[in-house]
Amino acid sequence: MEAMRLGRDAVGFDINELALFISEVKTTPLTKNDRDRLRQWADEVPSIINLHESVDWDEEREAAGYFRNLEVHGAWRHRKAIQQVLDSILLLPRPAMREFARCALLRTAQIALDGTRVPPPISVFRSKLQSNIVDMIDDLEDLEVELSALDRKGEVTLVKRPAQEANIAGVFGERKPNLILTSPPYPGVHVLYHRWQIGGRRETPAPYWIANKLDGDGERYYTLGHRHEKGLATYFDNLKASFEAIAKISGPETIIVQMVAFSQPEWQLEKYLSTLEEAGLREVQADTDDRLWRDVPNRRWHALNQSKHSSSKELVLIHRRA
Repeated sequence: MEAMRLGRDAVGFDINELALFISEVKTTPLTKNDRDRLRQWADEVPSIINLHESVDWDEEREAAGYFRNLEVHGAWRHRKAIQQVLDSILLLPRPAMREFARCALLRTAQIALDGTRVPPPISVFRSKLQSNIVDMIDDLEDLEVELSALDRKGEVTLVKRPAQEANIAGVFGERKPNLILTSPPYPGVHVLYHRWQIGGRRETPAPYWIANKLDGDGERYYTLGHRHEKGLATYFDNLKASFEAIAKISGPETIIVQMVAFSQPEWQLEKYLSTLEEAGLREVQADTDDRLWRDVPNRRWHALNQSKHSSSKELVLIHRRA
């Protein structure tokens, strides 16, 4: 989105269907008629969500486990409300509108369910969904005003590929990116990219149900390797392959910026930097005192109880091709 606002071309790579879904919705313009109909749909939300009404569940999704742990801590009410909203979304006339509505529902459901001790009342969920729809439409309209003032509109390309295949995606041609921005999985740190946690540690793949996407992979697929593996050999092997591919698409002026945290920085940071060197990259910062650290924003309540943990700090690294 920032590239669009600057009139620059952008390419996004990810292996997670959710990341691609959200990025596509946020970068897809809607017509005025689409926006007006979505505002009307937001007004209809109070009548759409009615826990006294029966619903027809997606039996295939249920059999595949997409509703797992949506019965605990009162979440069954939200599961029913989500299904009612999804049924209503199917009645919207255009695919782009339906995807936008799913994204608003996904955002609302995550706030309500992911990492919360107890989900909020359905009345709060209902009103939050309405406000999210309106806020997202307003943001999209603001973006379109900005884009209309540009001399050149940037082109956005989204690719479902791992970083290891960035150099064969065929989307760059002879061009070299000016900036590569990434945040690789943190070595040894437990981060769920494909699950929500209900009431703390009870995982659910429900976001894929809401987004109408498939989730067929485990945690290691999204994190480059198992965090409990001794020495994290698989993680660092995959990290090297990823940045070797990034080095191949980079030019001598390409800036590579990343944010990463470590469970045990006393040995992982040195190993991480040496792996990037082996991949053909050199760090721009000459003095380690110049490195930028920051507190990880939006920490979950159970992570705040461990605020002294090393992974509560993120490091900003800047590299170029060696």
